[in-house]
Amino acid sequence: MTGKDWEIVQEKAFTAWVNSVLDKRGEKIVDVSRDLSDGVKLIYFLELISGKKLNKKYDFEPKSRIQMVQNIVIALKFLEEELKIKVQGVGAEDFVDFNKKMILGFLWTLYRKYRIAVISEGDKSSEEGLLLWIKNTTTGYDGVTISSFTKSFRDGLAFLALSHKFDNALFKYGDYQSLDPIARLNAAFDFAEKGLGVPKLLEAEEVARGTTDERSLVLYASLFFHAYRAKEEKERLESSKNEIATRLAGLQNSLENEKVSREHLIKQQEEMKSLLASLEFEGAEREKRIKELEAKLDETLKNLELERLARLELEARLAKTEKDRAILELKLSDASDEKSKLENLIEQQRQRGAAEAQGLGLLRKNLDQHVQDLLKWQKLTVESGTSTTSIDAQIIDEVSGLPFAEQVKHLANNLAEENKGIQRLLSQKEETLVHIKSKTKSK
Repeated sequence: MTGKDWEIVQEKAFTAWVNSVLDKRGEKIVDVSRDLSDGVKLIYFLELISGKKLNKKYDFEPKSRIQMVQNIVIALKFLEEELKIKVQGVGAEDFVDFNKKMILGFLWTLYRKYRIAVISEGDKSSEEGLLLWIKNTTTGYDGVTISSFTKSFRDGLAFLALSHKFDNALFKYGDYQSLDPIARLNAAFDFAEKGLGVPKLLEAEEVARGTTDERSLVLYASLFFHAYRAKEEKERLESSKNEIATRLAGLQNSLENEKVSREHLIKQQEEMKSLLASLEFEGAEREKRIKELEAKLDETLKNLELERLARLELEARLAKTEKDRAILELKLSDASDEKSKLENLIEQQRQRGAAEAQGLGLLRKNLDQHVQDLLKWQKLTVESGTSTTSIDAQIIDEVSGLPFAEQVKHLANNLAEENKGIQRLLSQKEETLVHIKSKTKSK
C-alpha cells in the first residue's frame, strides 16, 4: 500500500467518525481537510469526544484568516491543557491552509486516543488488546489463526469470522472457505458493510498480497470492535427496558394480590412508566440517529463507488489514448518512409531530367554546328557560281521561339532537305568534271 492509499483509508474512516460525533449537534463535514479549517466544527468535535466544555470565547462565524487561526489555536490549547493531548508537528496554519497530511495525522492521534486506546482485552490494551479481542472472538472458527495484523488477515477468514460471529444469519461460514483469498476478502467486506455498518476501507488484492499498511488494518479492525460494543450497548438498553417492564408487571401483580398502599403503588408505577418512557424515547432517538447515520453512510458509499467508477473510466480513457498515440506514431513512421521514397523518386526524376536536358543541349549544339557548316557550304557554292538550295537565315529566327523538341524536329526536316540539295549539287559537279575531262581529251 502506498502513502496515497493510506491517506484515502484515513480520509474515509475519519470523515465517517467525525460525522458520527458531530451528528449529536446536527453538524457534519464533507471534506475532512477543508471543513475543519475555521475551527468551529473542530471545537464542537473536541467537546463531544471528551465530554468537556470549552470555557474560552471563540468566533462562531469567522470571516478572516486571522479569526480562523485564532479559533484553531484555542482548540489546540483546549486539547493540550484540558484533555492532556499533545499533537506534535501540527499548527493552526495547517488547518487553515488545508494541509491534508497534517490534519489526517492529527485525527489519527485522536482516533488512537479515543477509539483504539480504550480497547482492552484481558491484560492487553490498544492494538495488542484489539488483536487479542479478535483472537478470542474468532476462537473456534476453522482456519482462523490470529498472531499479528500483518499476517493473520490475508486469507479473509478472520474478517468472515468476525462478521459471522456478529450475526450468523448473514451467511454460512463454511460456504466461503473454499473460495480464493481475494473472493473471501471481498465477501467479508460486503458482509461487514451490510451487517455491521463497517464501511469498506481496504482493497482485497492489497490485503491478500500483504501490502496493506498495518495502520489501515488496525483502523479497519477497530471498527469491528466498536460495532460489537454498539450492539452490546443496544442489547443492554433493551435488557434494561425489559427488566423495567418486568418490574412494572410485578408491581401490577402485587397491587392485585397484596394489600399495599394504593397511592404508594401508583407512585411507583408512575415512576416506572416515566423511566420506561424515558428509555423508550432514548431508544427511539438512538434508532433514529442510527437510521440517519446508515442513510448518510449509504450516500457516502454510493459517492465513493461513483468516484471509483469514474477513476476506472479515466484509466480506460488514458489507456485508449496511449493506444491511439502508438497507432499514430506507427502511421507517422509509415508516412515518413513513404516521404523518403517519394523524395528519392523526385531526386531520380530530377537527375533524369538534368541528364535529358544535358543531352538535348548537346544535340542542340551539334545541330547549331551543323547549321553553321551548311551555311559555310552554301557560301562556297554561291562563290563558285553554282545554283543550289539555300538555307534561309530566317529559319534560325523561326525556330528560336519554338519549344526545344519542336526546334529539333524543324531543324531535322530542314537538314534533310539541305542534304538532298547537297547530293544534287555533288552529282552536278561530278557530271561537269566528267564533261570537262571528255572535252580535254577530244582536243
